[in-house]
Amino acid sequence: MDLGQLERALGVFATLDPIEFPLHRAQLFLEVAKAGQRGCTYGDLEDALNLTNGSVSRGVASLGEVNRHGTTGYRLVETIKDPSQPRRYRVRLTTRGRALLRQLETL
Repeated sequence: MDLGQLERALGVFATLDPIEFPLHRAQLFLEVAKAGQRGCTYGDLEDALNLTNGSVSRGVASLGEVNRHGTTGYRLVETIKDPSQPRRYRVRLTTRGRALLRQLETL
């Protein structure tokens, strides 16, 4: 990816909320996208991005249906119970998240 592509990709994220969309949320989104339909765990995200569990939890909530303040999130990811370990959750892209990913892939 060249710098122009990176600038356009960050511009796509900025359209979601130009003031309140921190870079680590974009990184979370991209890590979830890389995991594919199976999704990834919070632990996977913590390890990949060197974030705390709290940062991942807040970021996933913000990218999900409802953020930690109880207001509407970006609806780009969803959490589902891990079928192999019911006490663990996996994060994957929603339909809206996959549409955003396709937009990024065309840059």
